[in-house]
Amino acid sequence: MSREPGSAPQREYFIADDLSGALDAASAFHAAGQAVRIALSTDAWRQSAPTEMIGFTTETRNAAPAAAAAAVADAIALGRARGERLVFKKIDSTLRGPVAAELAALAEALPEARILFTPANPRVGRTVRDGVLLVHGVPVAQTDFARDPVSPVTESFIRRLLGAAAGPRVDLADAVDETDLEAAVARIRRAGEPWVAVGSGALAWPVARARADAQRLAASPSAGFPAGGVLLVGGSAHPGNRVQAAQLAQAAGIAVCEVRVAEPEAAVRTALEGLRRAGTAMLQVEDLRTESDRALRAVTRAAGAVIRESGVARVFVTGGETAFAICRALGISSLLFRAEIEPGLTLSEAATGARRLALAIKPGGFGDAGTWRRAWEALRKV
Repeated sequence: MSREPGSAPQREYFIADDLSGALDAASAFHAAGQAVRIALSTDAWRQSAPTEMIGFTTETRNAAPAAAAAAVADAIALGRARGERLVFKKIDSTLRGPVAAELAALAEALPEARILFTPANPRVGRTVRDGVLLVHGVPVAQTDFARDPVSPVTESFIRRLLGAAAGPRVDLADAVDETDLEAAVARIRRAGEPWVAVGSGALAWPVARARADAQRLAASPSAGFPAGGVLLVGGSAHPGNRVQAAQLAQAAGIAVCEVRVAEPEAAVRTALEGLRRAGTAMLQVEDLRTESDRALRAVTRAAGAVIRESGVARVFVTGGETAFAICRALGISSLLFRAEIEPGLTLSEAATGARRLALAIKPGGFGDAGTWRRAWEALRKV
């Protein structure tokens, strides 16, 4: 929980429901002067340096409500056992996933805290007006997010979506711009009670600026990465990613290697040849209606094989679930946050064995037609 001046210094942490969300929140705390490491396991959290703020991903965006609630409760219990304080819980800005279950678990684990709740992320068109979540002015349940193949959002009125989880200690805040988010944080701080914020990555920014007595321990500068090409991996089902990949392919003359669910090895061979010939390869899971788990396994298998066999040191992944799976396949246990390239698109440093990777990640629904191109350009410069 965030604390007010006068209490003893305490190491702080935040929780997110997926890896891309954790990195989105990390941008705010890093900008406030904190070294931030994203832990992909409880062991990585336990082994982290005391000078680093931990962001922990529960990977519960697509989990059953009971499993998600248990994961949040376990994370808070670990933080408490380590004497650390929860300052922020990242959720999806369109309220996908078991948000109500996770909020209820947080409230139960922190019975003394008030909870500031808003999914608003005005920079990417997600706002809250009169308790209704809007995406570019349209109620979220009337947008493509209502047809999400894994976690559809069928309710726009936040209080109804949260149900009993929106108890008396939960402050639901409207927000149509960043000023409203700043004001919401200021209001809950003035109340003088213990509090924690739950919201989109946009809410993390005023929370980070408001933290009292925060350690200002910026991450050390990177020493650079080995020479090599760039691998771009499209694992998100969001249609915008195909537009972004196609824009880069056309602008830079890069071929897209389609990962077929039934035979991912063919894409590996094509991508390795592309890296040898042009220094860049693009993997995109085929546009085929299939089980999401099968598609995830296929693109993870292909990307992991290309990274191991090519020695590539610069990788871009779209889709938090895909990025997490690739990290696990490569034995990556944590990410040291380095920079925000643009809203929602972040750069981190990872280690797989003795190798260092520059890893750029973005959520599936973020960005415009040029986002893949800008990610590619940024990776080529590190």
